[in-house]
Amino acid sequence: LSYFFHHKPLHEREEGHLILPQPLNYRLPHIPTKPPSFLGPSFLNITAAPGTTVVLPCRVLNIGSASLSWLRRPQLTVLSSGNTLFSSSPRLRLLHFEGSPDWTLQIGPLVPQDKGTYECQVNTEPKQSRTVQLNVMAGSQLNDQESKGPGPALALQGDSSIARLQKTEILAPDTMRVEEGGTATLECVVTEHEVAPPYFTWYILGAPLDFSQHRGGILLQTEKKRRSSSSRLTLTRMSLSDSGPYTCSPAGGDNATIHIIVKEVENRNSFFSSEDNSATDWSLGSFWVMAWTSGLIMMALEV
Repeated sequence: LSYFFHHKPLHEREEGHLILPQPLNYRLPHIPTKPPSFLGPSFLNITAAPGTTVVLPCRVLNIGSASLSWLRRPQLTVLSSGNTLFSSSPRLRLLHFEGSPDWTLQIGPLVPQDKGTYECQVNTEPKQSRTVQLNVMAGSQLNDQESKGPGPALALQGDSSIARLQKTEILAPDTMRVEEGGTATLECVVTEHEVAPPYFTWYILGAPLDFSQHRGGILLQTEKKRRSSSSRLTLTRMSLSDSGPYTCSPAGGDNATIHIIVKEVENRNSFFSSEDNSATDWSLGSFWVMAWTSGLIMMALEV
């Protein structure tokens, strides 16, 4: 009877006899993911005239499950969250397509009340953001601007036929062939813009150029002019693994892409190897000839 009434408490039983429940994914390894990161300057100052249209750029990599929002300060008015635009004004548009790192806010035609601070924010911890200060010209500023000639930063004129003239292209064939160990120079040109794009981003094999991550031997130069701007990418010591797509992405403009094929160089030592083999064969032949000749001489001396 004592056997039936003398049970050990559960915590005193041997661990080997216990069946412990486990979550279904307890054996799966932790897969690290890259946190979201912004490209481009942390602050932009944009000035435009009333009646024009401006684009406020925001470029984010590895956004993953995070959400991006556009806010207006100091009121902290939420203009958009993710793909949803909260403003009912037809003058505001969120320019983004699936898979793109760009979350561009377009405003136009501008009115003086649009002047203010706009913030592009990702809901990470801690929060990350980029700020754009938008200034709308008035009165004497407009007269000064007309006398200077070039348009305001990132401003697109209200006439859509003018905006369509802007073009992005890489001055190279669609498929560029380079020998292994050689150098490739890609020049990306944005023509007929109202003003220069604030920055260019190059994508190498689908990844944005990051000098802390990519190999050495890469040089980047940017030149800005009144009606056109360019970014020149120079890659030295090309290897077979450098083959693939190369994309130039100016802020606020269209992308341009070409493909580079790195050709393998034939073994330069093959010629010398054949010479070495020939030299070896000649040396062996000479040895046997000399040995045969020496034998004849010895036989002649004995006779």
